[in-house]
Amino acid sequence: MHRGFVAGEGEVSGSSDDCKRDLNELVSDLTREEEDIKGQLQWLESRGKKPKIEVDYWLDQVQNLKTRADDHHMQQFGSMDIQDLIDDMAGHMEEKPLVVSNEFVGLKFEKNVDEMWNLLGDDEVLIIGIHGMGGVGKTFLATYMENEIKRKKSFKHVFWVTVSHDFTILKLQHHIAETMGVKLYGDDERSRATILASELEKIEKSVLILDDVWKYIDLEKVRIPLRMNGIKLIITSRLKHVCQQMDCLQDHMITVTPLDAIEEEHICWELFLLKLGHHGIPATLPPKVEEVARSVVKKCDGLPVAISVMARSMKEQDDIHWWKHALNKVENFEIREEVKAVLKRSYDNLIDKDLQKCFLYCALLPNRLDFGEGDWVKSLVEGGMLNGKRSLGEMIDEGYVIIDKLINHSLLLIDTWDSIYMHDLVRNMACDIMKDKYMVKIDKKLKKIPDLGEWRDDLEAVSLASNKIEEIQEGASPKCPRLSTLILSKNRIAHISDSFFTRMNALAVLDLSDNEELISLPNSLSNLRSLISLVLRRCRKLKSIPPLEKLQALSTLVMENLVNLKWLDLSQNRLIPLPVAEGVLSRLTNMQYLDLSSCSIKKVEDAKGMTMLECFQGGFLDRDNHNHYVQQIFNNGYGPKTYRIYFGKCDYYWYQEEIFEEFNFRRLLFTDCPEKPYLLPRDLVDLNVYDNKQWEYLCAALSSKDPSSFKKIFIILNFNRSYFEYFY
Repeated sequence: MHRGFVAGEGEVSGSSDDCKRDLNELVSDLTREEEDIKGQLQWLESRGKKPKIEVDYWLDQVQNLKTRADDHHMQQFGSMDIQDLIDDMAGHMEEKPLVVSNEFVGLKFEKNVDEMWNLLGDDEVLIIGIHGMGGVGKTFLATYMENEIKRKKSFKHVFWVTVSHDFTILKLQHHIAETMGVKLYGDDERSRATILASELEKIEKSVLILDDVWKYIDLEKVRIPLRMNGIKLIITSRLKHVCQQMDCLQDHMITVTPLDAIEEEHICWELFLLKLGHHGIPATLPPKVEEVARSVVKKCDGLPVAISVMARSMKEQDDIHWWKHALNKVENFEIREEVKAVLKRSYDNLIDKDLQKCFLYCALLPNRLDFGEGDWVKSLVEGGMLNGKRSLGEMIDEGYVIIDKLINHSLLLIDTWDSIYMHDLVRNMACDIMKDKYMVKIDKKLKKIPDLGEWRDDLEAVSLASNKIEEIQEGASPKCPRLSTLILSKNRIAHISDSFFTRMNALAVLDLSDNEELISLPNSLSNLRSLISLVLRRCRKLKSIPPLEKLQALSTLVMENLVNLKWLDLSQNRLIPLPVAEGVLSRLTNMQYLDLSSCSIKKVEDAKGMTMLECFQGGFLDRDNHNHYVQQIFNNGYGPKTYRIYFGKCDYYWYQEEIFEEFNFRRLLFTDCPEKPYLLPRDLVDLNVYDNKQWEYLCAALSSKDPSSFKKIFIILNFNRSYFEYFY
């Protein structure tokens, strides 16, 4: 409710003259709000947008209220009538709508605008960062704010400077001075800085916008006096760490994200029709063409620059063959040169070649709804991107740094559920870079592998992830002598031709995870002497694999064994017998990571030789093996630094990424089982007991440990509907 014009319920505020004076003030305020909205409408209409229905209704009501307040009508009103009108006007002020059309820029844009105003109005905020991937609308948001600041006169001046990629302090000083109408003389950086600072100090309450910043700018050398006279700085950059290096706090940074191609599909379509039309008038398309055009827009994946470029390239095209041709091109990862140039600048800015290599590998992986940072790190390890004579902990640390760098460069994005994903057009850009060496067909609804003619001799990586491939038919034997990475995860493969791998002698990484119908692997797998990583996670029906004695290079096997193996993940594969061959596990002396979740070691001798083991997840079939392993391995100083061991039934999902987030993780879990005595590792810090009727027998083991050594003891008892939790 408007301040100063609200009477108490059932009361009349002051005399009739006082009410009329208050009413006149309110009419003036309402008129200013009306002019403010009309100014915004003029800006939107210049871009071909019509006002929302609620905006038109609000403006009509303003006219009705002003008519009621006209002096000619007021003469016949008493103070009670005037007070009612005051209340109506004040209420209407509170209902002032947001003018920016939801159908044009979406609720996220309005939210960003509101946040910008909050930051600009906070005297403690000196620098505001606008961060996001290339072509997402950072400059659009900054331009909108520039216009609004000028229109509302909330700051005396707004200065805009586009920062070149190869800027120098001298160039930047010149551009800032130029936009201010100030002349700088000479080439001395310090003297120019003194003049510039002096001129900026004369200007009260101003905003300086630095657009498209690619590297750290030393504001002291430029001499931008942020704490003087209410000067604020707005930075737009696709590099988050650049904003941070310039002392922009996380809370003062706005991340602009692509439109949601599903939830905001109508906004994408409206924008496309607007750009497809002329002079601000949206285009219309024949029904058959519109159906194909909508599919084309979906392939833009909510990126405004891609939508605009695609629309511009298809102006005046009503021939459906043109539209089908455009759809075929985007489905085959072909990307418009203008869009590619925008996105590729982020890739080119990755000076580190190893970082570029990791990014290109990430482009081979499908997006998943629950894919967190730990999952991406794990994928880099499995893909052989972090190999070397280092500890697993060092590789994991490096993996997190790499993923963070890709996020900071806007090459990986974070969604509203904190999952990390790669934008489809960024993947297309990566595939375009490697088009002579990659074949990528992710989520294409394929029911069979591509024809042999598409498997070129020069291919180095193939990803057919997230399709519906049911089998690799007999006789399929692609000739790919340089192929080093093959990703077939998330399919429905039940059978693989025995000849399939016979002409892939350079294959180093093979990912068959999440093929839940796969029963066995072909014998040709045994001849892949270059294989270092075999990923078979969640192949729940897999019962047998061929002999792997020839795989001397194997260092990452996400499901099975051999001599140089460093990474073994047998998780969630209950049907695989363990050990596959007598003494296999005991020969894995180089093992660093072993995950036997949902499996169990039959005898402690199987794990006794793994003295290099750094991380272990799994359990034992009986009490004696458990106690033997704890006594001979853990309590003799040979145990892994990180472990999660269970004893009893283990039917729940193990969150593996938790290990990657906290590498010194040491947990022991007891579930329902008939066995009684237990031994506890000396360095145990986290004890979990779930529905174990023998839990009281742990008391003896606990009594021998220093209570302060535990971080947590967690007990859930649910016998006969009783329930108990305890946190130490």
